Amino acid sequence: MMKKKALIALILACAAALTGCTAKTYEKTNVSKYVTLGEYKGITYKPISTEVTDYDLTCAVQKALSDSGYATVSEDQLNEGTVQIGDTCNIDFAGYKDGAAFEGGTAENYTLTIGSGSFIDGFEEGLVGVEVGKTVDLNLTFPEDYSNEALQGADVVFTVTVNYIKSRKSFPALTDELANTLDSSVQSAEDYLSNKRSELQASNESSAQSTIKSRVWNQAISNAAFAEKLPSTLLESAQQEFTNYYTAYAAQAGYTTLTEWLTANSLTEAVFNQKAEEYGESMVKSQLTAYAIAKAENYRVTDEILNEKAAAYATQSGYTNASDYIAKIGEDAVKDQIVLDYAVDLVVEAAVAQA
Repeated sequence: MMKKKALIALILACAAALTGCTAKTYEKTNVSKYVTLGEYKGITYKPISTEVTDYDLTCAVQKALSDSGYATVSEDQLNEGTVQIGDTCNIDFAGYKDGAAFEGGTAENYTLTIGSGSFIDGFEEGLVGVEVGKTVDLNLTFPEDYSNEALQGADVVFTVTVNYIKSRKSFPALTDELANTLDSSVQSAEDYLSNKRSELQASNESSAQSTIKSRVWNQAISNAAFAEKLPSTLLESAQQEFTNYYTAYAAQAGYTTLTEWLTANSLTEAVFNQKAEEYGESMVKSQLTAYAIAKAENYRVTDEILNEKAAAYATQSGYTNASDYIAKIGEDAVKDQIVLDYAVDLVVEAAVAQA
């Protein structure tokens, strides 16, 4: 029910940055043997609101004030009054889908800070102004890409009781002087709020675009039909890529071995290996779909396209030039990434927003 996913659910998402960097090439693979395309043009999607509410703006300003040391925290428990943004509350809640309680949607004496963004959109905001001791029903909708598939896009009702306010943060009024302290480029509180709203708007739009892109592309993959057995060399390469990524991640975090990192994060090797297999299958299906679309659209990576795209990738990755980037990554892997980018862009551009 919380927006932030557990570490085990984050693994596939974090490793998604590796897409297209497999050591084995798809260019020489008989793609038609493994995938039959479904609909990939005209895929529909639900638009995502990018509106910046007053609640969003207040949370952002309070975070800026808190980060700069302008928040005063009172640890005195409040057994009366109403919930404010920044309060840490003790709550009971129960979530219902189609009138039935769903797994993981119920808790008692749960500690939640309003404005933390820990829960799905609307949950924390819906508690602002609620009196201590009162119970409210929150009609909410889970995100389309929520980690629990059974709740993806589901309309639910959360019955929430505010038991008490555990602690409260107090913030000074945003004066022109304080606004200038927070951001030296502005001279007034009004300008600060305007800039902050614009920043949030840009962030919301970027996030919405990324989410829609992911949803549409995943739908194109879902629409395709795949052979029961995918190329073993490609699967093994992707799985090894996954393991290498987290081995390096563990080392950067100060762990001697990947096993040590797994243990510290309450993960077993069996679970990790399962996630590696899931990642491998997901990446291989994605790349096979991309090559099938490229073939259907008569698109191929010419030397000119290779050099042009590699130069762009090199710049993004901090390499001096395209040649160094290709030498490090491998020409086949660069071509795979080019084809994937081409296919994703084509599918997304052809997608249709639902009215």
